[in-house]
Amino acid sequence: MKTEFSRILIYGLGMMGASLSLALRKKNSSAEIVGVVGSTSSKEKGIRLKSADQIFTSEEFSKFPNWESYDLIVFGVPVNTTVEVISKLPSGFKGLLTDMGSTKQEIVHAVESVLTGEHRYISSHPMCGSEESGLEFGNADLYENRLCILTRPKGATDEAYSEIEKFWKFLGMSTTEIPAKDHDKILSYVSHVPHLIASLMTNWVWENGCVREFTQNSPLPLTGGGFRDMTRIAGSNPKMWSPIFSSNQEEIYKALSDYKDRLDKLLSELNPEKPLDLKHWESFMEKSHIDRDAILKKQNDSKNP
Repeated sequence: MKTEFSRILIYGLGMMGASLSLALRKKNSSAEIVGVVGSTSSKEKGIRLKSADQIFTSEEFSKFPNWESYDLIVFGVPVNTTVEVISKLPSGFKGLLTDMGSTKQEIVHAVESVLTGEHRYISSHPMCGSEESGLEFGNADLYENRLCILTRPKGATDEAYSEIEKFWKFLGMSTTEIPAKDHDKILSYVSHVPHLIASLMTNWVWENGCVREFTQNSPLPLTGGGFRDMTRIAGSNPKMWSPIFSSNQEEIYKALSDYKDRLDKLLSELNPEKPLDLKHWESFMEKSHIDRDAILKKQNDSKNP
Protein backbone atom coordinates (compact mmCIF):
# COMPACT_ATOMS: atom_id res chain seq x y z
CA MET A 1 0.00 0.00 0.00
CA LYS A 2 1.25 3.49 -0.81
CA THR A 3 0.11 6.78 0.70
CA GLU A 4 -1.70 9.10 -1.66
CA PHE A 5 -0.48 12.16 0.22
CA SER A 6 1.83 14.57 -1.57
CA ARG A 7 2.54 16.95 1.34
CA ILE A 8 2.41 16.04 5.03
CA LEU A 9 2.85 18.42 7.96
CA ILE A 10 4.19 16.95 11.20
CA TYR A 11 3.58 19.68 13.76
CA GLY A 12 5.91 18.62 16.54
CA LEU A 13 9.07 16.94 15.31
CA GLY A 14 10.10 15.32 18.59
CA MET A 15 10.84 11.65 19.04
CA MET A 16 7.41 10.54 17.84
CA GLY A 17 7.25 13.04 14.99
CA ALA A 18 10.79 12.34 13.77
CA SER A 19 10.06 8.61 13.95
CA LEU A 20 6.95 9.19 11.84
CA SER A 21 8.98 11.02 9.21
CA LEU A 22 11.62 8.27 9.14
CA ALA A 23 8.94 5.57 8.96
CA LEU A 24 7.33 7.25 5.95
CA ARG A 25 10.68 7.35 4.20
CA LYS A 26 11.35 3.70 5.00
CA LYS A 27 7.96 2.78 3.51
CA ASN A 28 8.96 4.67 0.34
CA SER A 29 6.34 7.37 0.70
CA SER A 30 6.87 10.03 -1.94
CA ALA A 31 5.22 12.73 0.19
CA GLU A 32 7.08 15.93 0.97
CA ILE A 33 7.39 16.06 4.76
CA VAL A 34 7.37 19.40 6.55
CA GLY A 35 8.19 19.52 10.25
CA VAL A 36 7.60 22.11 12.95
CA VAL A 37 9.86 22.29 16.01
CA GLY A 38 9.92 24.42 19.13
CA SER A 39 13.31 26.09 18.90
CA THR A 40 16.09 27.18 16.56
CA SER A 41 18.45 24.60 18.08
CA SER A 42 15.95 21.81 17.34
CA LYS A 43 15.57 23.12 13.79
CA GLU A 44 19.34 23.02 13.27
CA LYS A 45 19.51 19.51 14.72
CA GLY A 46 16.61 18.36 12.53
CA ILE A 47 18.23 19.76 9.39
CA ARG A 48 21.50 18.05 10.28
CA LEU A 49 19.75 14.71 10.87
CA LYS A 50 17.47 15.14 7.82
CA SER A 51 14.42 14.63 9.98
CA ALA A 52 12.15 16.21 7.34
CA ASP A 53 12.33 17.83 3.91
CA GLN A 54 11.59 21.26 5.37
CA ILE A 55 11.70 22.35 9.00
CA PHE A 56 10.26 25.50 10.59
CA THR A 57 10.23 26.72 14.16
CA SER A 58 6.73 27.21 15.57
CA GLU A 59 7.34 30.97 15.48
CA GLU A 60 8.28 30.86 11.79
CA PHE A 61 5.34 28.63 10.94
CA SER A 62 2.82 30.85 12.75
CA LYS A 63 3.59 33.75 10.41
CA PHE A 64 2.48 31.84 7.28
CA PRO A 65 0.79 28.59 8.38
CA ASN A 66 -0.83 27.92 5.00
CA TRP A 67 -2.82 25.00 6.45
CA GLU A 68 -4.61 24.32 3.16
CA SER A 69 -1.38 23.35 1.37
CA TYR A 70 -1.09 20.02 3.26
CA ASP A 71 -2.87 16.76 2.37
CA LEU A 72 -2.41 15.53 5.94
CA ILE A 73 -1.60 17.33 9.18
CA VAL A 74 -0.32 15.34 12.19
CA PHE A 75 0.05 17.01 15.59
CA GLY A 76 2.95 15.47 17.52
CA VAL A 77 3.05 17.92 20.42
CA PRO A 78 1.82 17.58 24.04
CA VAL A 79 -1.95 17.55 24.57
CA ASN A 80 -2.16 21.15 25.83
CA THR A 81 -0.22 22.43 22.82
CA THR A 82 -2.37 20.34 20.46
CA VAL A 83 -5.50 21.96 21.91
CA GLU A 84 -3.91 25.40 21.54
CA VAL A 85 -3.00 24.82 17.88
CA ILE A 86 -6.45 23.39 17.09
CA SER A 87 -7.95 26.67 18.33
CA LYS A 88 -5.94 28.51 15.64
CA LEU A 89 -7.24 26.44 12.72
CA PRO A 90 -9.27 28.34 10.11
CA SER A 91 -13.01 28.31 10.75
CA GLY A 92 -14.66 25.51 8.79
CA PHE A 93 -11.28 23.96 7.88
CA LYS A 94 -11.81 20.79 5.82
CA GLY A 95 -8.26 19.43 5.75
CA LEU A 96 -7.40 15.92 6.95
CA LEU A 97 -6.00 16.08 10.48
CA THR A 98 -4.93 13.79 13.29
CA ASP A 99 -2.76 13.87 16.40
CA MET A 100 -0.74 11.48 18.54
CA GLY A 101 -2.05 12.66 21.90
CA SER A 102 -2.05 10.41 24.97
CA THR A 103 -5.43 11.70 26.20
CA LYS A 104 -8.50 12.38 24.10
CA GLN A 105 -11.32 14.22 25.87
CA GLU A 106 -9.67 17.66 25.80
CA ILE A 107 -8.58 17.23 22.18
CA VAL A 108 -12.00 16.01 21.06
CA HIS A 109 -13.70 18.89 22.89
CA ALA A 110 -11.39 21.37 21.14
CA VAL A 111 -12.08 19.79 17.74
CA GLU A 112 -15.85 19.85 18.26
CA SER A 113 -15.67 23.51 19.37
CA VAL A 114 -13.60 24.71 16.41
CA LEU A 115 -14.57 22.41 13.53
CA THR A 116 -18.35 22.59 13.59
CA GLY A 117 -20.41 20.57 11.14
CA GLU A 118 -18.74 17.90 9.03
CA HIS A 119 -14.95 17.80 9.26
CA ARG A 120 -11.99 15.49 8.66
CA TYR A 121 -10.29 15.30 12.05
CA ILE A 122 -9.72 11.83 13.51
CA SER A 123 -7.75 11.67 16.76
CA SER A 124 -5.04 8.99 16.96
CA HIS A 125 -2.96 7.45 19.72
CA PRO A 126 -0.11 5.26 18.47
CA MET A 127 0.65 2.96 21.38
CA CYS A 128 4.40 3.14 21.08
CA GLY A 129 7.09 5.41 22.30
CA SER A 130 10.09 5.60 24.53
CA GLU A 131 11.25 7.17 27.74
CA GLU A 132 13.60 9.18 25.51
CA SER A 133 12.56 12.52 24.01
CA GLY A 134 13.90 14.63 21.18
CA LEU A 135 14.11 14.17 17.42
CA GLU A 136 17.59 12.65 17.70
CA PHE A 137 15.87 9.53 19.08
CA GLY A 138 13.74 9.08 15.97
CA ASN A 139 13.28 5.41 15.02
CA ALA A 140 11.98 4.32 11.61
CA ASP A 141 10.62 1.07 13.09
CA LEU A 142 8.79 2.65 16.03
CA TYR A 143 5.30 2.14 14.57
CA GLU A 144 5.84 -1.31 13.09
CA ASN A 145 3.54 -4.03 14.50
CA ARG A 146 2.09 -1.72 17.13
CA LEU A 147 -1.47 -0.63 17.91
CA CYS A 148 -3.00 2.75 17.07
CA ILE A 149 -6.19 3.77 18.89
CA LEU A 150 -8.54 5.93 16.79
CA THR A 151 -11.17 8.26 18.25
CA ARG A 152 -13.86 10.06 16.26
CA PRO A 153 -15.02 13.51 17.35
CA LYS A 154 -18.62 14.43 16.46
CA GLY A 155 -18.89 15.48 12.82
CA ALA A 156 -15.92 13.44 11.60
CA THR A 157 -16.66 11.81 8.25
CA ASP A 158 -16.37 8.10 7.53
CA GLU A 159 -14.05 8.97 4.63
CA ALA A 160 -11.67 10.75 7.03
CA TYR A 161 -11.67 7.76 9.38
CA SER A 162 -10.86 5.42 6.48
CA GLU A 163 -7.98 7.63 5.29
CA ILE A 164 -6.39 7.94 8.74
CA GLU A 165 -6.80 4.22 9.36
CA LYS A 166 -5.10 3.42 6.04
CA PHE A 167 -2.31 5.86 6.90
CA TRP A 168 -1.41 4.04 10.13
CA LYS A 169 -1.77 0.64 8.50
CA PHE A 170 0.61 1.79 5.76
CA LEU A 171 3.16 2.30 8.56
CA GLY A 172 2.64 -1.27 9.78
CA MET A 173 0.19 -0.61 12.61
CA SER A 174 -3.04 -2.33 13.63
CA THR A 175 -5.97 -0.11 14.62
CA THR A 176 -8.92 -0.15 16.99
CA GLU A 177 -11.58 2.47 17.71
CA ILE A 178 -12.28 3.68 21.27
CA PRO A 179 -14.44 6.69 22.31
CA ALA A 180 -12.63 9.55 24.06
CA LYS A 181 -13.93 8.96 27.61
CA ASP A 182 -13.25 5.22 27.49
CA HIS A 183 -9.80 5.88 26.02
CA ASP A 184 -8.83 8.18 28.87
CA LYS A 185 -10.12 5.75 31.51
CA ILE A 186 -8.21 2.82 29.95
CA LEU A 187 -5.00 4.82 29.56
CA SER A 188 -5.13 5.93 33.19
CA TYR A 189 -4.84 2.23 34.12
CA VAL A 190 -2.43 0.96 31.47
CA SER A 191 -0.13 3.98 31.15
CA HIS A 192 -0.65 7.09 33.25
CA VAL A 193 -0.83 5.57 36.74
CA PRO A 194 1.98 3.08 35.99
CA HIS A 195 4.23 6.05 35.12
CA LEU A 196 3.31 7.75 38.38
CA ILE A 197 3.92 4.57 40.39
CA ALA A 198 7.28 3.98 38.68
CA SER A 199 8.38 7.51 39.56
CA LEU A 200 7.09 7.20 43.12
CA MET A 201 8.85 3.85 43.52
CA THR A 202 12.15 5.37 42.41
CA ASN A 203 11.85 8.20 44.94
CA TRP A 204 10.67 5.81 47.67
CA VAL A 205 13.69 3.53 47.22
CA TRP A 206 16.34 6.26 46.94
CA GLU A 207 14.98 8.18 49.92
CA ASN A 208 15.43 5.13 52.16
CA GLY A 209 18.57 5.85 54.19
CA CYS A 210 19.77 2.25 54.33
CA VAL A 211 19.38 1.74 50.57
CA ARG A 212 21.16 4.99 49.78
CA GLU A 213 24.07 4.36 52.17
CA PHE A 214 24.90 0.91 50.85
CA THR A 215 24.26 1.87 47.22
CA GLN A 216 26.75 4.71 47.52
CA ASN A 217 29.32 2.31 49.00
CA SER A 218 28.73 -0.44 46.44
CA PRO A 219 30.81 -0.76 43.22
CA LEU A 220 27.65 -1.89 41.32
CA PRO A 221 23.90 -1.28 41.76
CA LEU A 222 22.22 -3.26 44.53
CA THR A 223 19.05 -3.65 42.48
CA GLY A 224 17.88 -6.69 40.59
CA GLY A 225 15.97 -6.93 37.34
CA GLY A 226 12.63 -6.31 39.03
CA PHE A 227 13.50 -2.77 40.11
CA ARG A 228 15.12 -2.00 36.76
CA ASP A 229 12.11 -3.21 34.77
CA MET A 230 9.50 -1.55 36.98
CA THR A 231 11.22 1.86 37.01
CA ARG A 232 12.43 2.11 33.40
CA ILE A 233 9.76 4.72 32.69
CA ALA A 234 10.32 6.72 35.88
CA GLY A 235 10.76 10.44 35.34
CA SER A 236 9.90 10.29 31.64
CA ASN A 237 9.84 13.60 29.78
CA PRO A 238 8.22 16.01 32.31
CA LYS A 239 7.13 18.41 29.53
CA MET A 240 5.06 15.64 28.00
CA TRP A 241 3.75 14.00 31.17
CA SER A 242 2.66 17.09 33.09
CA PRO A 243 0.02 17.96 30.44
CA ILE A 244 -1.13 14.31 30.42
CA PHE A 245 -1.68 14.35 34.18
CA SER A 246 -3.49 17.67 33.86
CA SER A 247 -5.75 16.62 30.97
CA ASN A 248 -6.68 13.28 32.57
CA GLN A 249 -6.62 14.25 36.23
CA GLU A 250 -10.05 12.83 37.14
CA GLU A 251 -9.49 9.39 35.60
CA ILE A 252 -5.97 9.17 37.03
CA TYR A 253 -7.32 10.03 40.48
CA LYS A 254 -9.99 7.31 40.22
CA ALA A 255 -7.53 4.69 38.99
CA LEU A 256 -4.93 5.56 41.63
CA SER A 257 -7.62 5.43 44.33
CA ASP A 258 -8.59 1.96 43.12
CA TYR A 259 -4.90 0.98 43.30
CA LYS A 260 -4.66 2.40 46.84
CA ASP A 261 -7.67 0.33 47.96
CA ARG A 262 -5.98 -2.81 46.65
CA LEU A 263 -2.70 -1.84 48.32
CA ASP A 264 -4.51 -1.30 51.62
CA LYS A 265 -5.99 -4.79 51.33
CA LEU A 266 -2.53 -6.18 50.58
CA LEU A 267 -1.13 -4.46 53.68
CA SER A 268 -3.90 -5.93 55.81
CA GLU A 269 -3.11 -9.43 54.56
CA LEU A 270 0.61 -8.91 55.28
CA ASN A 271 0.04 -7.65 58.83
CA PRO A 272 2.79 -9.37 60.91
CA GLU A 273 0.26 -9.92 63.69
CA LYS A 274 -1.65 -12.31 61.42
CA PRO A 275 -0.52 -15.76 60.28
CA LEU A 276 0.51 -15.77 56.62
CA ASP A 277 -1.67 -17.84 54.30
CA LEU A 278 0.85 -19.34 51.87
CA LYS A 279 -1.85 -20.79 49.62
CA HIS A 280 -3.39 -17.35 49.27
CA TRP A 281 -0.10 -15.87 48.05
CA GLU A 282 0.46 -18.71 45.61
CA SER A 283 -3.00 -18.04 44.17
CA PHE A 284 -2.31 -14.30 44.13
CA MET A 285 0.88 -14.71 42.09
CA GLU A 286 -0.72 -17.27 39.77
CA LYS A 287 -3.64 -14.93 39.05
CA SER A 288 -1.22 -12.08 38.33
CA HIS A 289 0.56 -14.24 35.77
CA ILE A 290 -2.75 -15.14 34.08
CA ASP A 291 -4.03 -11.56 34.14
CA ARG A 292 -0.79 -10.19 32.68
CA ASP A 293 -0.99 -12.67 29.80
CA ALA A 294 -4.57 -11.59 29.17
CA ILE A 295 -3.67 -7.87 29.19
CA LEU A 296 -0.75 -8.47 26.81
CA LYS A 297 -2.93 -10.79 24.69
CA LYS A 298 -0.52 -13.69 25.08
CA GLN A 299 -1.70 -17.21 24.40
CA ASN A 300 -1.32 -19.59 27.30
CA ASP A 301 0.69 -22.18 25.42
CA SER A 302 4.23 -23.48 25.22
CA LYS A 303 5.33 -20.57 23.04
CA ASN A 304 4.47 -18.07 25.76
CA PRO A 305 5.55 -19.57 29.07
